[in-house]
Amino acid sequence: MLTGILYALLLIGGFIVVFAVLDKKGLLEKHNLELSGPLLMWKTEKGKKLIERIAQKKGFWTSYGNVGIVILGVCMVAILYLVVWSAYLASSIPAERAPSPRLIIGIPGVNPLIPVWYGILGLAVAIIVHEFSHGILARVADIKVKTLGLVFLVVPIGAFVEPDEDEMNELPKLKRDRIYSVGPTTNILLALVCVLLFTSVFMGAVAPRENGVIVNGIVSGSPAHLVGVSWGEMIIEIDGERIESLEGFYTLDVEPGGYVDVRTLKKEEEQTHQTYSGIVVANTLDDYPADEAGLETGDVLISLNNETIRNLDDFQSLLDNTSAGQEITIVYHRWDNEERYEEHYVNLTLADKYEGYAEHYPHENREEYKGQGYLGVGTSYMGLSVWDSEFVPRLLGSPLEGSRGVGGYMQSGLLFISLPFLGLSPLPSEITALYEVTGPVGVLPSSVFWVIANSLYWVFWLNLMVGLFNALPAVPLDGGYVFKDGLSAVVEKTGLSSKTGEKVVNGVVYMMALIILGLIMWQLVGPRL
Repeated sequence: MLTGILYALLLIGGFIVVFAVLDKKGLLEKHNLELSGPLLMWKTEKGKKLIERIAQKKGFWTSYGNVGIVILGVCMVAILYLVVWSAYLASSIPAERAPSPRLIIGIPGVNPLIPVWYGILGLAVAIIVHEFSHGILARVADIKVKTLGLVFLVVPIGAFVEPDEDEMNELPKLKRDRIYSVGPTTNILLALVCVLLFTSVFMGAVAPRENGVIVNGIVSGSPAHLVGVSWGEMIIEIDGERIESLEGFYTLDVEPGGYVDVRTLKKEEEQTHQTYSGIVVANTLDDYPADEAGLETGDVLISLNNETIRNLDDFQSLLDNTSAGQEITIVYHRWDNEERYEEHYVNLTLADKYEGYAEHYPHENREEYKGQGYLGVGTSYMGLSVWDSEFVPRLLGSPLEGSRGVGGYMQSGLLFISLPFLGLSPLPSEITALYEVTGPVGVLPSSVFWVIANSLYWVFWLNLMVGLFNALPAVPLDGGYVFKDGLSAVVEKTGLSSKTGEKVVNGVVYMMALIILGLIMWQLVGPRL
């Protein structure tokens, strides 16, 4: 069966062949169309008068361009750091978790993270404001704008403003850099406006219909998985006890090894699952005690050294009171081939927690872990990982709340940008059904509210990505040209001849572009080596 990627390649190939034939017959030029490699460019002079009118406020736009150079410089450093950091992290990513090449292609429908319609909207807005900004600053500098247009690869994928290249090259560096900087700057500023509207006006009006915990992960083969608990369900009661917070879920006092009723909300409908209770093995680390003793994903832990494990707090407390090298006995239940749980027990010798964290979680390691017992196992109650009901509105409405220091703000910001990876943008109906909209925007129909909210997020997301990507110091990106001009100004002060200086600048710029390309490609190739 043909895959989606193959269909896309066939469609693009057909597009190129058809327009290549039309180009040879001279039919494209009549309609202001031009084939540039695989891309079809439509050129027009419409829009030039609008740019001319907007550019009349030369004082404002000159100041805006100066601010743009500063913003571009900051973004250049930030995105270069993120590219280097991501490439470094790629060295520790298992091959099975390596990112797909499709993630690098920022085209809606090709990149699996970018929803088609929200993606087209966000990308169109990002490209139009980016290119119009270049055109406005070009006219402020009295550079002729020859044409405007759209770029097609089956569908519109970009826009452009074509200034007179000879006039651009003759400009003083400062004026030229204003023109380059203003595109990414406008993308970044529009992203900030959209994110403020999204977080404060829209997500600030969202409140949970009920208090509970929301399922965001299910261990394969666990009790919850076996009875059909699904992502996005809100757990509101277990064994007759109301669950209103994460603390209530983690400290639930229920005897393990028996069936309990779990009451949930799924898309506003109440459901009841009869689920086996207990702490479940979510994963084991290779060559650590749990793995060597034969514990498997989905096993239900019943007791440790004859002490009953009722909840996650119990389990952690029991382990905290053990020592490295200590022998312990664990009783656990396993789902067998006869579709029932059977009791097993195992004796094992604990490893050192400090050494385990040094190998697998170095950033979370602590001095007090030295000498503590370590199983090398991840656990969750009934095989579920959960959010509290306030997590979604808190993450979407106050993403920087509680952050401290530059590192904290950066981590919170990256988490907010990662909503598509969490399955939270666009927000699925399983999640939106658990919340109600209050305040002035509450007058909007629910479907309209969420369409607007999702649109704002994706206009923010794609403007941020377009702005940051274009800030990279690699020609032919805007940041590359500004970097080249800055480097040229430095080299000119060294006393080198113009010819030698030009060779040095071109060599450094070329090498920088290759390094950045290599760092990006390493994120795909590195984990697979």
